[in-house]
Amino acid sequence: MPVLNMTDGLPISEITLHRGETGLGFNIRGGTDIPHFKEDTGIFVTKLKEAGAAYRDRRLKEGDKILEVNGHRIQSVTHNEAVQIFITAGETVHLKVQHGAEEYILKQLEAKKGGGGGKIILILVLLAAAAGVGFFVMNQQK
Repeated sequence: MPVLNMTDGLPISEITLHRGETGLGFNIRGGTDIPHFKEDTGIFVTKLKEAGAAYRDRRLKEGDKILEVNGHRIQSVTHNEAVQIFITAGETVHLKVQHGAEEYILKQLEAKKGGGGGKIILILVLLAAAAGVGFFVMNQQK
């Protein structure tokens, strides 16, 4: 499956986490086999666990995209390969991430749709207003 990426414009941050007894403490979604977005095959953080290292550190957020784990690029791996990379990453885990990647992608996808939903609502409001004015004018003529 081809690697798809919609986050080229986002800055990259580096985060180091220490696994500790409670683990890294986050869930991921994505991969080339089961992408989180059909337009982006990257690995995304979907949940932080309160007891985990990521939650305590406070830099990694839900919706962030993880690009690298200990120098290993994970933008072109399956979901299970990504899970195995995290499991075997050791006590100290160096991450390269793009904060807010999920929201960034959602905005791009909405823009590609042309934001048509807002236009339809505006047209319906205008039609309703015109119908209301028509009703008001007809009602006054009686």
